[in-house]
Amino acid sequence: MTGPVGQPPLAALPPDTPATVEDVRASRRWTWVALAWAIAASAIAIIALVQDNKNSSDNNQTTSQSVTPQQLQDFQKQVNDRLDAFSGRLNDTASTADVQKLDKRLTQVEDDASKAQTSETKQSDAITQLQSDVKDLQNRVNDLETKQQQSQTGTTTTP
Repeated sequence: MTGPVGQPPLAALPPDTPATVEDVRASRRWTWVALAWAIAASAIAIIALVQDNKNSSDNNQTTSQSVTPQQLQDFQKQVNDRLDAFSGRLNDTASTADVQKLDKRLTQVEDDASKAQTSETKQSDAITQLQSDVKDLQNRVNDLETKQQQSQTGTTTTP
């Protein structure tokens, strides 16, 4: 911000510097501009409010004239039927005790499945161990058969 020509910028002035005539005129000008905008906005708001009230009163008159007692009774019957249907559906829902029983059963099934999986893992480990033992035995038998064949062939060739 700059001050008047030949004076230091406004930022350099101390805060207790008195306002100049130009400052007062500028603030007065902006006050009038703000007042004009406020009056215009108020006028627009009042016009919109009057128009809305006029439309609302027209709608209320046509609505109140078009509703007959028979339509009101039909609407009441529909609402009662819907409430009865909703009440029936609400009565068909499970009680809290039933939900808790079902939750306990589900928890038990999950535990059983976990135990079965653990048991299956143990059985798988046991099968793997047995397969390893069988392979080891087969290798030992093969080694023994090979040694026996060598010893038999070795005894026949040596006199």
